[in-house]
Amino acid sequence: MIWARVLTWLKIGAASLSVATSLSITSFQIGKREGKSVAQIEAAKAAIERINTLEKNNASFRNLTDRGRCLVFMRDSGLPDNTCD
Repeated sequence: MIWARVLTWLKIGAASLSVATSLSITSFQIGKREGKSVAQIEAAKAAIERINTLEKNNASFRNLTDRGRCLVFMRDSGLPDNTCD
């Protein structure tokens, strides 16, 4: 009788541990993905500021085509430049 209760509590404890592990792995993966996108947004904001400075101070940058400006922006911010095509 007492062993049945102990086994039941062990099963409940194992199930709880399994659920907690699954939830922590899932939340870690979500946080990791969100952290990457936040870093990309920050890099893009910094690149926009640098490009605005380039447009004000650099005549050769102002004379670039739209694709050329896009390539400078993407490469400067560390984003893939195939989106400029």
